[in-house]
Amino acid sequence: MTRTPGLFALTRRRFATPRSAAIVIVALVAFAAFVIAAAPRALVGVVRAEVSHQIADMPAISRDLSASLIGLPGFGAASDPSVAEDWDEGAGEVFGALGQLLADNRDDLEPALEPLVGDAQFAAYGQPTLVVPESLPADAPYSLVQLLADPTAQQHVQLVEGEWVQPWDGEGPLPVVLSAAAAETMQWPVGQLRGMPADPGAPTTGGWAEGSPVLELVGTVEAVDPEDDRWTHLPTSLTATVFDDGNRRPQATSVAWVDPLTRVALGEFDDPEMTLWYPVDGGGALGEEPVALLAALRAATSTSVPVDETGQLRVRFESEIVTVLSTALARANSASAILAVAAVGPLAVSVALVVLAAALMIRRRRADLSLMSARGAPLARLRRLLLGEGLILGIPAAAVAAAVAVAVTPHDAGLVPTILAVAVGVVPGLALAFTLRPSLLERARADLDAPVRSKTVRIVEAVVILLAVVAVVQLFVRGIGPATDGIDPLVVAAPLLATVAVALIVVRLHPIPIAAALRVARRGRGVVGLVGAARNLRDSAAGTTAVLAMLVAVAIAVFSSLVLATVDRGAVVAAQRDVGGDIRLSGPYFDAEMIDRMRDVGGVDDAVGLLRGDYVTVAGPGGRDSVQVIVSEVERLAEVQRGMVGALPPGLIAPESNPVQVVESTVLAESLGEGQTTVVNDPVEVVGTLERVLGVQGSEKFLLMDAADYAAITGFGFFPRTVFVDVADGADAAAVADQLGDIVGSAHSVRILSESTAEIQASPAVSALRFVLLAALGIAVGLSVVALLLVAGVSRDARSRVLALLRSMGLDRGRARGVVAWEFVPLGITAIVGGVVLGAVLPLLVVTSIDLRPFTGGGGQPSVAVDPVLSGTLIAVVVVALALAVVGGVVSARTTSMATVLRTEED
Repeated sequence: MTRTPGLFALTRRRFATPRSAAIVIVALVAFAAFVIAAAPRALVGVVRAEVSHQIADMPAISRDLSASLIGLPGFGAASDPSVAEDWDEGAGEVFGALGQLLADNRDDLEPALEPLVGDAQFAAYGQPTLVVPESLPADAPYSLVQLLADPTAQQHVQLVEGEWVQPWDGEGPLPVVLSAAAAETMQWPVGQLRGMPADPGAPTTGGWAEGSPVLELVGTVEAVDPEDDRWTHLPTSLTATVFDDGNRRPQATSVAWVDPLTRVALGEFDDPEMTLWYPVDGGGALGEEPVALLAALRAATSTSVPVDETGQLRVRFESEIVTVLSTALARANSASAILAVAAVGPLAVSVALVVLAAALMIRRRRADLSLMSARGAPLARLRRLLLGEGLILGIPAAAVAAAVAVAVTPHDAGLVPTILAVAVGVVPGLALAFTLRPSLLERARADLDAPVRSKTVRIVEAVVILLAVVAVVQLFVRGIGPATDGIDPLVVAAPLLATVAVALIVVRLHPIPIAAALRVARRGRGVVGLVGAARNLRDSAAGTTAVLAMLVAVAIAVFSSLVLATVDRGAVVAAQRDVGGDIRLSGPYFDAEMIDRMRDVGGVDDAVGLLRGDYVTVAGPGGRDSVQVIVSEVERLAEVQRGMVGALPPGLIAPESNPVQVVESTVLAESLGEGQTTVVNDPVEVVGTLERVLGVQGSEKFLLMDAADYAAITGFGFFPRTVFVDVADGADAAAVADQLGDIVGSAHSVRILSESTAEIQASPAVSALRFVLLAALGIAVGLSVVALLLVAGVSRDARSRVLALLRSMGLDRGRARGVVAWEFVPLGITAIVGGVVLGAVLPLLVVTSIDLRPFTGGGGQPSVAVDPVLSGTLIAVVVVALALAVVGGVVSARTTSMATVLRTEED
């Protein structure tokens, strides 16, 4: 006895057909929900990682909240003893009141900033004071010391020789401590006395000045941690800075530690000043909200802080972290906007493929649905049944995908993305319900006549195209939006609308060449072209959806290649702006002999020094201004920077011309106007303008001139503190930099162009941009393959009918494959052409609407760059993938047997 299947079994059997379409719907809904839920949370992580990356790479002197004070505040003890409990003995009695005020200010910082800020540190020091022994050896430099008092000095240095300083009350020698390296450079042994010369013009012969303190070196020290960030805030202390211009005895300058009570006794003797700073933890920025952190930093640097109990003496803390954080946030937001543009295409395709899969399900169930309708089931009830099934397929998949997205992305982006992700689960139900139309329940031949599109469809298409035009025009009219304002919805909506509009236009143009091919086929004798072209025109089962999927794949390939090339080019430009040459050396004064030795290093084509000279008065028709002169050997500078964006053009300045030729900054030229210009009352010829000198940070107003002309106008010498090096092709820049460092010898910093470029390209924002663009490309190709398979499924019945009838009349299998190919090949060609057009348009929208200046070092908005190798490779990959997908679609487009078709078809 056979059991009758239950209601559940019947429902499962009926509505699990076709199973492949149901699986596709579940997979696409899960993908869309995951992206919608995870992407905003991941972008929050990218922004925070970018901010942390940029801040952590900053040197402490730039990152920390720093301030300086001319003079000294009132001395006294702290009201809270815990403020000075870790200080050196006696320091709390002197600096305790100041420490208390700074501690209170730290407690008042905004919550987003306070966890990143350490306890205040500070030191008081005088101006360099020349001291000499009774007898100075001929090879010894003059010694200049800055008497420094630091409340925590003994925690950071350890004795090498002698003893630590004791308080000085004004009687007898003043005890000081030097670093061992500084004492060796100054040739100052422990126990030796040195005083200020009575005649500064003859320091070694005039004796010591009456009434001035005599210094006694009582000990030497070395740093506990020479890499500690605090040393960058203090005057030269671990070594002595030596200045030697070749015209007189060298001068060695270094800090000399004194007891805090000694600093009180010295009073205003050496014009003291203070340096104060709060250490800032760059890595801690990863856990803070970047926008709130930026606001807190701006608040901390925009108000002055009292450093005495009266509140009259105040300082303002500054930090370059504000600018860096603004740039990092702008870069991350720009990257987020680009990623959003890249993501909307695959998301739109996913939703469209859900609709196409729903159409496949309806076509496969057409017989069952027609039978139910014939037995009295109204259309509304059938639609409710399909809606319920769609919700069963979509809601659980969307909910699980959203939960997984939340689990794998730790950063919070609010509830809205998660709610939208779950809401995607409604799409299959709506697609199934509204795909069912009365015409599908009738046994009619959809492929006998050309499709007739309803007026509603035409109106909707016209509205979409109109909205796309309005959105694109609005972007061009409005221009680039600020990168710090987050993602502009219009920046995302316009590319999405443009994508759909291009797809609609391509679908409308798609039949034109096929119709032409049909007219040619009618005059010929072959059946493949005739039947294939006719079927493509009469029964375009895929319609807009398949074209959209394949078009987006090609468009993302073009879009990704152009955007990546533009960003990579921006990284190169930003590095060139920062470094100014293949290698940049900064540090002490570089004399002509040292630079000549650099030019002789293997792998060096040339080297040129650059000096940020004195401020001079520049007058023009529009007024006068005091600006800094940037001095170099301009002909060499132009050659070293040849090929860099924004570099000084070769031959622009002719040295030793009459009148002197100069280049003004763009801002200065706008301020002074065109016409006769004078520098220090001498007429000069302005031969051009530059936005900035590559490798030089500073004011927007500057004057560039040759070293010989600078000496003629000002009378000052050329002692550059920066050297730009041009490395020969094929040479190892890092190895060359090591050799140059050996020539310099003393403390200096090195920047290498290739390393700076790599650092920018390795930032989290750029890395995320590269990853997501390539991932979007792979996903789009995958969706195209799914689209082709769905096309094969949707048109299976009509294809099977035609091929079965043709084979009954003698058509062989090879020509049958040709008929099937006509269903897919024109689709792929149309999508490739439309995708290339769309892929070229999308980067223009990006450059027009998204601020890419954070990727180019803050200069002008970059133009779209083209990397032929990258673009050709990505497009070739997509074309090959689509070609394989077309072949797979032809192969997989199986047909039912002739007997089955002839037995079931009445006509």
